[in-house]
Amino acid sequence: MKPIEDLKLEHEAVKNTLRILDSICNDAKKTGHIANPDHLEQLLEFFRTFVDNCHHSKEEELLFPALEEVGVSKERGPIGVMLNEHQQGRDYVAKMNAALVRNSEGDHEAIFDLIQNARAYIDLLNHHIEKENNVLFPLADKHLSDEKQVELGEGFETIETQKIGAGKHDAFHRMLESLESIYLQ
Repeated sequence: MKPIEDLKLEHEAVKNTLRILDSICNDAKKTGHIANPDHLEQLLEFFRTFVDNCHHSKEEELLFPALEEVGVSKERGPIGVMLNEHQQGRDYVAKMNAALVRNSEGDHEAIFDLIQNARAYIDLLNHHIEKENNVLFPLADKHLSDEKQVELGEGFETIETQKIGAGKHDAFHRMLESLESIYLQ
């Protein structure tokens, strides 16, 4: 499989987690509390570990530099936009985590901060994925040689092993399947 196809498949998993997060937010808005905070903590761990440390690392450490080598501008082009959005996503995840902690410590108003930041994160990532799938990835497919794509694929495997560790990818898939059965019926 081409590395760009691998990134697109990862996007599908991310979109499923966003739907789960949306469902949790809908429930929290109706009830005023998180029914199962452990589920939200699992999603936040997925966002930190898989989305940021693994998926975004593949892009930031390998794909974006490869695109820059073939003339895609970082500063005034799609790479700069993607990097900015990656940082915005990190900020939203940190704010969701802080609100969850405050909520667990008895600050019941923190649920509103959590929902607000979760909704902003959902919106950001859904638009971000669309831009990558429809703008950045076609650029990569057009401009990166087959040899470079093979090199990227090997690098992606290394990042996945180093950043999330052996077996963690499968554990995340099992967690997502479990949460999907609860929240996406």
